[in-house]
Amino acid sequence: MRGASDGERARRRDALRDIAGDHGWDALVVCGRGDEFVRGRSQWCADVFHWAGWSYLSIDGEGRTVLFVDPLAGFAHVEPHRIWVDEVVITQEPGRGLAGALPSTATVGVVGLGELAALAHLAELERTAPGLRLIDATEAFDGVRAIKSAEELANLEETSAILRTVFDALAAELRPGTLIRDVLAEAHRLCRQHGCVDGIAMLSRPPMSTFTHGLDEPLERDDVFVIDLEWGGPSGYWLELRRCFSFGSPPDDVRRLWEARLETFEACREAIRPGTSSEGILAARDRAYARHGLTAEGSVVYSAHGIGIDSLEPPWVPGKHRELQEGMVLSLHPDARLDDATLARAGLVSVGDNVLVTPDGGRRLTYDVEEWVTLER
Repeated sequence: MRGASDGERARRRDALRDIAGDHGWDALVVCGRGDEFVRGRSQWCADVFHWAGWSYLSIDGEGRTVLFVDPLAGFAHVEPHRIWVDEVVITQEPGRGLAGALPSTATVGVVGLGELAALAHLAELERTAPGLRLIDATEAFDGVRAIKSAEELANLEETSAILRTVFDALAAELRPGTLIRDVLAEAHRLCRQHGCVDGIAMLSRPPMSTFTHGLDEPLERDDVFVIDLEWGGPSGYWLELRRCFSFGSPPDDVRRLWEARLETFEACREAIRPGTSSEGILAARDRAYARHGLTAEGSVVYSAHGIGIDSLEPPWVPGKHRELQEGMVLSLHPDARLDDATLARAGLVSVGDNVLVTPDGGRRLTYDVEEWVTLER
């Protein structure tokens, strides 16, 4: 797995120092956990891939870093010969460890204070160092991390190139009679072979109202189906990508639904501009769907969300508003509420790709032009 360059490491450490300085904090603590939604915090700050368990990374005013991890020790330095953390402490008492690493009367910004730090660990810290003042630093941290550097964008584009290759290879192998489980197993093999570090491969076909990780059922000659790949590339940077397939041309009503979903995707992409609200994506979605008699009314499923070194980063659309800024990257997959009759015919036919916020609107990072994949019968 490839870590950040020396220049990128310096940029991030300066950014962390600026976060603390701008808010008057004496130190920072970054809470970590080994899953695809928050492990990127630890990797962004310290080039540590956190694959299981919990961790707490302390960064004092001098920039010294100590990583406290549980006895599972479910982490690895991304590049063992270029370790970025000054010290690693395996402990069952992270609160005590943090109390010893932080100034006793400091004001400390804690990334993940309200939604990730374990209550028992916080109580232990407060008992051991009652003079500490803990402030939730999650929003400040997320705001800085949301703007991708040139190196981070290159990482995202690398993952895009890999998944394009994987989809091309899968398309060449898909046949009626192939087990769905085998299709997804091959997707996993190809992603791993190209250096991806973690991810999922899923498939949906009518009348499914969700994706599956694999069934011992064959693809049928008349099937239309959607494959969803969500993977972190060799750098750990994620892409969520969907493609729609059929053996021969899809039925006209399925094609019309796909074109409506594609038109809606494009309307949302055009709404992704600096200075606008992330909620504007929902307004663009609803206007486009209304032209086709579709709706997403009442849905809390994300139509878009930030993406990068974590598979889910703010903003969440809907759920967590953020003003869009140049350099943000969103995973865009406009949700719709489909009735049973539509699901029976078309399943979850949909469009999804990563989109970069630019002054001229959203720019797709994977496919410039979306195409339905028509396979030979």
